[in-house]
Amino acid sequence: MYINYWNLKCLPFENAPDPEFFYESNEHREAAVRLSFAIQTRKAIALISGDYGSGKTAMCMSVLRKLDPNKFKTAMITNPRMDAIDLTREIAYQFGEEINTRSKYDVLHALNNLLERQYRAGRHCTAIIDEAQLITDSSVLEDMRLLLNHQIEGKSLVTLVLLGQTEINDMLRPIPQMSQRIGLKFHIPNLTTKEIRPYIEHRLKVAGGNKDIFDDKAVAELERLSKGNPREINALCDMAMLSACLGEQKKVTAENVIDAAKERS
Repeated sequence: MYINYWNLKCLPFENAPDPEFFYESNEHREAAVRLSFAIQTRKAIALISGDYGSGKTAMCMSVLRKLDPNKFKTAMITNPRMDAIDLTREIAYQFGEEINTRSKYDVLHALNNLLERQYRAGRHCTAIIDEAQLITDSSVLEDMRLLLNHQIEGKSLVTLVLLGQTEINDMLRPIPQMSQRIGLKFHIPNLTTKEIRPYIEHRLKVAGGNKDIFDDKAVAELERLSKGNPREINALCDMAMLSACLGEQKKVTAENVIDAAKERS
């Protein structure tokens, strides 16, 4: 463990989505503003796409933690690989109600009543489906479409946020009942070359460490090898810092980054 060696308070490059470590690139910042707007204005569907590890989940969690809990109820589905009934029941559970039946009619009816009660109490419900590209059961997409039919006075009772890799667009295109109701569509690209060093320094700062641990050549190698993907940057930085620690170095070098990449190949 290199935490003590680099005088850190925690590991800086863990790949678990942590809002504390969220780095707002220009594109991430725009995505966050747009997503917040979509939720607060009760859009039916918000679609955020991006490559694997591009920071979609961390961005979304950053938005959710800023919502007023007295005005919004949220459900976060991190693994959508379940059948349609279980997915709907899990959403209802996270909104605050356990539904014990597996009757599709009863489940949808109970959820509708729940959404209406939240609406009457002045709260808007938002269901986030992470890794939405993993949904392969068409009945799941159908039930998600049915969720959008819950309205009062022309206002949607739930906003459905879909986070997924770029193929999620292809999945929704043949379903006009859903694709036509997308109120927000935004793609998060990988970090640019100019954003990689600030990204690294930001995470080191949050972890309580010296932001100048990586020398210039190490950063150049990170730019080349990661292609700007935050998850790849994290993995390479983590192993490179360990390598430099074992070598009792004062800084992480390009050689440490290259060795880290070899370990991952």
